[in-house]
Amino acid sequence: MTEQTIVAVYDTPAHAELAVQDLLQANVPEQAIHRHAREGSYAGSSTSAAPRTENTGFWSSLFGGEPDHDTAVYDRSVSGGSNAVTVRVPDEHVAAVTAILESHAPIDIDERAGSYGLTQMGATGTGATQARATQAAAAPAGTAARADTRAGAGDDRIQLSEETLAVGKRVVNRGTTRIRRFVVETPVEEKVRLHDETVTIERRPVTDGRPVTDSFSDRTIAVTESGEEAVVSKTARVVEEIGIRKEAADRTETVRDTVRREDVEITKLAGEPGGSTYDTTTRKTGV
Repeated sequence: MTEQTIVAVYDTPAHAELAVQDLLQANVPEQAIHRHAREGSYAGSSTSAAPRTENTGFWSSLFGGEPDHDTAVYDRSVSGGSNAVTVRVPDEHVAAVTAILESHAPIDIDERAGSYGLTQMGATGTGATQARATQAAAAPAGTAARADTRAGAGDDRIQLSEETLAVGKRVVNRGTTRIRRFVVETPVEEKVRLHDETVTIERRPVTDGRPVTDSFSDRTIAVTESGEEAVVSKTARVVEEIGIRKEAADRTETVRDTVRREDVEITKLAGEPGGSTYDTTTRKTGV
């Protein structure tokens, strides 16, 4: 019978404990559930004591072989206080067990690997599923051969990006022309001839013995003096006009910048008869 080992990592012990309790309530055998924490590894619930195992030995006994990318993420997470829950079940129970594990908010292994700066070599998927499953059909007794069952297993992809240049336009203020009218006063002068009249009184003695014709009565003679004075008046007239208009012109400007694109270098290694490797081909491919 083919069995699979499903792994889910939880950031809090409470989530891991809830997942274990739900598995037990779903009649999953306690010996099929393994909980791995910073303090050690335990079979079944945390109340079920079991001998501690070292990190490397735990994952090797679970999956077989040397630690890989995923087990490195498991170890880093557990060292940071997370709990890993593993369940070994037959194929027909994988979907139900996975649903229980995922209902308690396990971490996304690929996202956590990215936060740790770990690069997955020989990746087995896209990281969309948190519960990891491994096949155990072809493995020796007591071990489990690791084979991720997620879609696209074994299909690695490196995305290459390229920038494109987009040139737009915006209006900028290149200066302001201001026209202000103000008054300037200039002194001017002009000569004008004016006419004045003045009354002069002359008193002359009379010695010719003329007779008196008008005597001993009051008489008044009034003589009016007149004169001219300059009168100033001003008349304004238009002497100049200032026209204001804007002229528009189109021009062509060359915009220079740089755009980036990603390239990839591919190196093929071939094996030598003695088992060592040597570099046979190195080439670059572009987008």
